[in-house]
Amino acid sequence: MYYFHKFDLESVLKIFKVIGAEYSNVYIYSEFGDDESRTIVLRHGMGRSAFAYYGVSLQALCNRLGLKMELEESDDQLICKILGTNLAKVVVQTRSTNDQPRTRG
Repeated sequence: MYYFHKFDLESVLKIFKVIGAEYSNVYIYSEFGDDESRTIVLRHGMGRSAFAYYGVSLQALCNRLGLKMELEESDDQLICKILGTNLAKVVVQTRSTNDQPRTRG
């Protein structure tokens, strides 16, 4: 919500890409898919147990968006298959700056 002012699949995936891969350099992010499903691959070198956090986090966020997701974990990568992406929607969106309450000053 803070970065993109909405909660939808695109903003969730962008956070995983920007914060986890580009900024923190925790994993290498790759993505492919079509209108029906998307597959996210997070490659890492931290081992299976250390990387469970990212898989569970992404799964919880997809559940909040009403999307089904399948996880495949290995020692060096996490594969997240998100199903029904054509049904994805914005769940929460902040008000525009014109709608913000005015303060006295």
